Amino acid sequence: MKALKILMLGWEYAPVISGGLGIVCRALTDSLVRKGMAVTFVVPKLPGNVKIEQANLVDASIVSLDDLKNSLKIHSVTTLLTPYLAYGDYANLWNLRKHAGKLDLEYEIYGPNLFEEMKAYSLRVIKIAAFGTFDVIHAHDWMTFDAGIKLKKLFNIPLIVHVHSTEYDRTGNNPNSAIREFELRGLLAADKIIALSEFNKNKIVEHYGIDPKKIVIVHNAIEKEGQNFSETAEKFTNSEKMVLFLARLSVQKGGDYLLRAAQKVLNIRFVFVGKGNMLEQLINLSIDLGISDKVTFAGALNHDQVDKMYRNADLFVMPSTSEPFGITTLEAIKNGAPVLISKQSGVSEVLKNALKVDFWDIDEMANKILAVLGHESLQETLVENGYHDLEKLNWDTQADLVIEQYNALKK
Repeated sequence: MKALKILMLGWEYAPVISGGLGIVCRALTDSLVRKGMAVTFVVPKLPGNVKIEQANLVDASIVSLDDLKNSLKIHSVTTLLTPYLAYGDYANLWNLRKHAGKLDLEYEIYGPNLFEEMKAYSLRVIKIAAFGTFDVIHAHDWMTFDAGIKLKKLFNIPLIVHVHSTEYDRTGNNPNSAIREFELRGLLAADKIIALSEFNKNKIVEHYGIDPKKIVIVHNAIEKEGQNFSETAEKFTNSEKMVLFLARLSVQKGGDYLLRAAQKVLNIRFVFVGKGNMLEQLINLSIDLGISDKVTFAGALNHDQVDKMYRNADLFVMPSTSEPFGITTLEAIKNGAPVLISKQSGVSEVLKNALKVDFWDIDEMANKILAVLGHESLQETLVENGYHDLEKLNWDTQADLVIEQYNALKK
């Protein structure tokens, strides 16, 4: 297999992440490099203490904005690592933290105006790309599509756009028109589109009018890290049964539907891990439903804390209203938690043995929660079957599918 030079464009890269995007980019890149691909991955900015050995990771902020003054009026500022907030919430949250004196110049990544940062990133990437030669451009999500389009035109390089989420998914079918336009431009300009699932592909076809023949599906996977999937993960002792929700607190993730299902379930602790613009709304809803005493909002947790929460959970629920994939479900299974997932998700296509429910069917959601928590044998069966599903998902296999697309574009 010929080693190709890939210019990868992404908005985040683990361990500096705001969600699953950075984790997926890191895992896919690692696999591509192991298979001999020469990957240069360009992010808008990285803290000085982050070092990556596997790929040529480039911090786009090395290009001085002074060099770009004639091209774009933009201020060099720092901001939250939250590209998936709605645009207004993104700016408001940055301003709140700024006034509260909580900005840390070493760790904050982007600017208070996400569109300006995206345009600056595009111009910086052009400067960086001029110093090398590349066979394929691989751009992840809308924030990088503008850069990918410009590079394709300037250097006549084929472009792959990788869609991890659409604006329709993130906003409950109320898209920001400007973001939708950036997505549409990228999808139209791409030589090939990678979708995370059939569910994801169908959204792209429905909302953007893209020819389905242009789209290839590459499901996400998970790193096993040497774990023996035949053994159940360690459970932390806890006298109280616990249901775990872990996601951004946004309309896409369906936390409000889980709370309404929780009202129908007695003597169970529901733990919500994550942050987002729906936090206050969800807290108020738990009060209105009369269940605030059995709901805990734990905020954002680090990687080790998240793994512990998975292992401590008697059930992980992902009630997303529109989920292109849902990699947290794989993480939960890996850590020994049975899962209940929304049928409106891409991961439901690859988990053949998981419990599934329509996100809006709170009665059925409550029934399945009670069934799992009331029957230890069902919990054990779900965990064991989940391990079998994970055995079929690995990043090296998925990387081969991506490399096939690279080679096809170079013929």
